[in-house]
Amino acid sequence: MAERLGLKEFGRRVVAGFFPEFLSLADAFESMRFVQADPIRSPARAQDLVLRQRVSGYVAGDLEEKFPSLGLEEGYLFAYGFMTPEVWRHLRFRSGSTLKKRERAVLEAVDEMGEAHPRDLGEKYGRKTVRNYWGGKSQEVKQHLDKLHHHGYLRVSRRENGIRVYQVPKDSKRKTADPFERYCFLALTTALVFGPTTRRFLMSELRSHNHLLPARGDRLAAVENLVETGKLAEVTVAGVTYLWVRQNWMSTDVPERVRILAPFDPLVRDRERFLQLWGWEYRFEAYVPKAKRERGYYTMPLLWRDNVLGWANAKVEHERLLVELGFVGKQPRGKAFRSLLEVEVEALARFLGLASGAWELT
Repeated sequence: MAERLGLKEFGRRVVAGFFPEFLSLADAFESMRFVQADPIRSPARAQDLVLRQRVSGYVAGDLEEKFPSLGLEEGYLFAYGFMTPEVWRHLRFRSGSTLKKRERAVLEAVDEMGEAHPRDLGEKYGRKTVRNYWGGKSQEVKQHLDKLHHHGYLRVSRRENGIRVYQVPKDSKRKTADPFERYCFLALTTALVFGPTTRRFLMSELRSHNHLLPARGDRLAAVENLVETGKLAEVTVAGVTYLWVRQNWMSTDVPERVRILAPFDPLVRDRERFLQLWGWEYRFEAYVPKAKRERGYYTMPLLWRDNVLGWANAKVEHERLLVELGFVGKQPRGKAFRSLLEVEVEALARFLGLASGAWELT
């Protein structure tokens, strides 16, 4: 039988559980398993903004710099991101990945080179452009590399100024694995990333892996298996049943602080849970036409204690961080909020490598 919680207690547990404090990136990934990535830098990339809230002393670019020594992988779980090797192994290999002649040639070239930057392969195979997934154009060789990586034939060994550098994995031969077990593992990993999640949201986020279990009934059975074996527990909140790893969400100890979150922070990705907890609709507007944006290009949720009460837009100009705030209702009064807001903006500026005090609040 599902546990029942009031909305207020549930909200406090959700916020309390989402921000553990890790002493190192290695500790963070051992616990989190996956961190979503995004190339937009406004004022920093999503993965850096997510990790700065959880890793002590983290500064922008730490993950890219330390990635080779951490033994991590890059790939697509529910979104593209950085993950532990165990997660990546369960993603490989994907169906329908028969290679074409040119793709095999690119794979062999990477193997011969040991490591390959797309620039190097562009010199070897030419710089022909083709239409990409987004309707724009990209180099043909880059699309070959993307496909080979997506299907597990290549891994990312490091990044060079944000550009992926590839190599052939040491265990490059295909290995068979039970699709049901793979789907269960990926479902549990996704639930660990998102925290309390509904069955519908969880299965929707896993749709890129439907090829493992093509029948929806089998996918639902995999999720139910996690419940029956005690890996996930049920909790009902105001008529909504969530699945969670219960022991991770027992605390209601919410710190007295302000946080400016990444638009892709796990706390805010589930928009229906967000609406239930805080009563307003958050929307990421970077891909919305400028004239139709309501809150800004890269609007970051503003968390005060256990309440997401507004948003922040931040940019760096002339070595200064400019932060503009917006609120759903009234801005909190009193010195406590203002003082802790300034602490957070100062921390954001230092995380970006700016001088202490090099910021302005609007």
